[in-house]
Amino acid sequence: MLDNEIYRNEVHCLNRDTGVMPFAEVSSSLVIPNTPKGGLLVRVCYAGACYNENQFRRRGIRPRFPGYEIAGIIEDVCNTLPNSNYTPGDKVIIFPDDKLSESGYKEFIAISDTSQVLQIPRNLQLDIAAMLPGGALTAYSAVLKAKPHVEKLKEVKACVNVLIVGAGGLGLWTLKIANYLISGNCSEIKLFVADNSIDKLLTAQDHKCYDIIHWNEEDHEEYIAERTIDACRGGVDVIIDFVSSPRTMQRSLKVLNREGLILVGGNSMSEVSISLNALAAKQQSIVGIPKGSMNQLRELVRLVAEQKLEIPQYAVFPVEEANQVFKDLCDCRITGRAIFKFGNINQTAMDNATHH
Repeated sequence: MLDNEIYRNEVHCLNRDTGVMPFAEVSSSLVIPNTPKGGLLVRVCYAGACYNENQFRRRGIRPRFPGYEIAGIIEDVCNTLPNSNYTPGDKVIIFPDDKLSESGYKEFIAISDTSQVLQIPRNLQLDIAAMLPGGALTAYSAVLKAKPHVEKLKEVKACVNVLIVGAGGLGLWTLKIANYLISGNCSEIKLFVADNSIDKLLTAQDHKCYDIIHWNEEDHEEYIAERTIDACRGGVDVIIDFVSSPRTMQRSLKVLNREGLILVGGNSMSEVSISLNALAAKQQSIVGIPKGSMNQLRELVRLVAEQKLEIPQYAVFPVEEANQVFKDLCDCRITGRAIFKFGNINQTAMDNATHH
């Protein structure tokens, strides 16, 4: 649900309005742009399957792709780039940028601002690296924001319960990062995941989740709240909710303990009515999840490259299958992350290649 709730609603709306699937005309482009002055040309090798609700609202529909989760190699470096440490063949990822997300499917991206390009260690696989600038960085930023509150509550409570709303790709990254940064082997901090998809919850359970909570949409809201409180043995102290829809927020407020914190991503872009008096009375807080920084992305790359941070489940698909992959994501037939592969990429040969 919770990762696909917005997606499915928008697709149904567009089908009703236009009579076509939103990805019907999406295809890969072989046009090679010129290397910009003082910039770089990057060949896209892998890109995450993700989307932006704002783009769904437009008539010319395209996924949020490939600008938010890109991994590739440097194809060319402008000879006017001063003090350049970039070399053709370097493995890189690109820091998220709204302008790039408008480009649609392209195998080559011209980068004018080289501060957006981050070189990655040669031992880091490009298919894994593609996930880091988008979902992984968002999850990393969310957990870092939650960590001080968890540590504060830990000083006065025997156990701190953290609930992740949604067991899709973003939720799995949050679970992995939270296990590393705030939980680990600590019995005083417990991580829970809620979703309406049994398959996704079972996947979350395999990713070292303390307990899973089935939010069956056919159940009464009061019963869902009671079952969540029972599963968390007294309520929840910190909730990370990237969807932040009226439905998930109302559930979160019903199970949140006194002095609890809700971190919201606001991906649903829906208005939510909240009683400020009730929040104040219970000393609860609602905080937005900040956009991750380049420094945080560097640290994330280091943790993954050094194998200190485990990678959640993902699957790689040829970019030619993008339409089917997005449809499967919409229908909740894919658990974990979906990554697109461009061209005839040989990962082993690339990893072993010698730079120019």
